[in-house]
Amino acid sequence: MRITGFTSARRFGGQGGFTMIEVLVALIILAIGLLGVAGVQALSLKQTANSNIRSLVTMYAYDLSERMRAEPNHFNDYEKAVAATCSGCVDDLASWHNAVITDIPTATTAIDVTSNASLTTAEITINWSERDLYNDAAAQSYTLFVRLR
Repeated sequence: MRITGFTSARRFGGQGGFTMIEVLVALIILAIGLLGVAGVQALSLKQTANSNIRSLVTMYAYDLSERMRAEPNHFNDYEKAVAATCSGCVDDLASWHNAVITDIPTATTAIDVTSNASLTTAEITINWSERDLYNDAAAQSYTLFVRLR
């Protein structure tokens, strides 16, 4: 009795399964894809750290503006040149500056207060460095212009 319709790979001399070359090519393609995923993951970690620093900078700038508004007769006491230290500053400004430096070690701060008879404004600037795509020390700056009175 002969069974028809059933063919074997051996009967026609063909191979069943994958060759070693096919498997190696598939592994190389998979490895390249995984390296791309690892690169994207590393970049996303850098950008997450950068966005955290930028959020802190914004929070500290607005915090100082509110501290200044709480002392309406002492706006000029908050004047400060660009520096990484705060020697000779009033206690409130010194504590603010120390908090900024604690959270953002590369930061420098500056406050410029401009007053006239009817208007007082402040320019609060925070400079820092962060990790960029191709540079681990990219200079960044944030300036908040505030009308105090």
